[in-house]
Amino acid sequence: MTYFFREINRYSFGYTLIFDRALGVLGLFLASKPLLLFMRKKQMPFSQQLLFLLLFYSLNKWEMLLNGSGYIHFLAFSVFYAYFYALDQAFSKKSSLLVLSIYPPFILLVAGPYCLAVFLSCFALFFFLALGKKLWDIKGAILLLISNGLCLFLYLLSNHYAVYEYAGAESISLKEVLQNHLLFVVKFIFYGFSSMLVSGENLEKLLRDGVIQGKGIVLIGSFVLFFYMFMTLLYLWKFFASSGNGGGKAFAGKGKEDLSSEQGQEEAKNQIGKSSMAAENSGETFNFGLLPGLLLLHGLASHALVFLTRYMFLKESYAFQSRYALQYQSALLGAFLILFLWKNEKRFSSGQELRTEQKSQTKQASRIEQKIGVEQKIGIGEQIRIDRRQRTAQGRLAFCLLISGIFLLGTLWTDSSEWGKSMYRREHYERMWSYSHDLSAYSDEELEDVFEYRHGGERIRKAFAIWEQVKKEWRDRS
Repeated sequence: MTYFFREINRYSFGYTLIFDRALGVLGLFLASKPLLLFMRKKQMPFSQQLLFLLLFYSLNKWEMLLNGSGYIHFLAFSVFYAYFYALDQAFSKKSSLLVLSIYPPFILLVAGPYCLAVFLSCFALFFFLALGKKLWDIKGAILLLISNGLCLFLYLLSNHYAVYEYAGAESISLKEVLQNHLLFVVKFIFYGFSSMLVSGENLEKLLRDGVIQGKGIVLIGSFVLFFYMFMTLLYLWKFFASSGNGGGKAFAGKGKEDLSSEQGQEEAKNQIGKSSMAAENSGETFNFGLLPGLLLLHGLASHALVFLTRYMFLKESYAFQSRYALQYQSALLGAFLILFLWKNEKRFSSGQELRTEQKSQTKQASRIEQKIGVEQKIGIGEQIRIDRRQRTAQGRLAFCLLISGIFLLGTLWTDSSEWGKSMYRREHYERMWSYSHDLSAYSDEELEDVFEYRHGGERIRKAFAIWEQVKKEWRDRS
């Protein structure tokens, strides 16, 4: 796909960076569309959607947007999220999975190495669906898994024969790193998570100024990881709890028996309590959907893959480079979707839904009043449960506001600092432009420093010679 767009740029515009940057912005917008559709279907409030968009469009991805070559990454993520959304909709509608088998080959063409996290996330998804007995289209699922597996094999085969050039990499194996550089591994992992709260640029500045030390960054990363793990456990709990059948049937059965004895009265009260708890913790429908879980899986897999492809540099600061923010961000987006869905659960609201549930339970108690004579006790128990639900709703709101406020402050700080640096970045690009007019006048070291390319000045000169030839051919055609 990069070749395809590069040829369009070359033949139509003589190769200009503006075209690549425009594609990057378009790709970022397209990536947000499936997420916005999901929030709309879940009827999330405008305030939650606005916060989500502020996080999504954070300027922590400035490098990918400015250098031009990042456009293919944003376009790839738009395909990833469209695939995840299609799986979510197929799950909610119980529609066929056969047509979704076209996604993996297309992802392989668009995404390159990023596709590995997508395929692994899909394998994990179907494992949990099978474990939770939620598979609905066995034939379609098998074909989709085969499609994912075949594309994963083709990528791994291609990667096996690929030759990578790493400037500054150490000749060290993963086993040696895990055995002899465990502190580096811990720092790398937590540094990566910390960059989702505070951008890598700001973290580097804090380190340089001595405002914070490595332990502080690890603490920030621990907070982000705790948030992810809490949302993951909550999601899994809801996922597997929804496999239950409630408890209403058991209660209905008991209602037909003779409950006039004292033992029957106690059993009836227990059944009411169990029925209420089952209504909170179980249900026939999993309302969170698959998209948040897929985003979490994809983001966490991306953290692991960044480590596996960058450990050989033995620099923990590589973990929070802005070029990885797009990969890491999937986990943050998934965690916030789960947080919002959890906070918005209707049965914990204090409005009409709660009054409807109270009315239903009162009618249920009245139907057995003549047989068990415990209306007053049941009424007290129901009031206690209603008060508990109201406190739970308030606690969820407070937790949601706390987490949202923390990440919003981090995002606004990132955006303001990057906006302030924009003039300096422009000066840097203007400097590169001035150097490009007379490359022979500068040494290899100067060219490597200005263009931030560590593979020799001769390659830089050759690249600009090709670009000049492309420009000349374009002008001749025009």
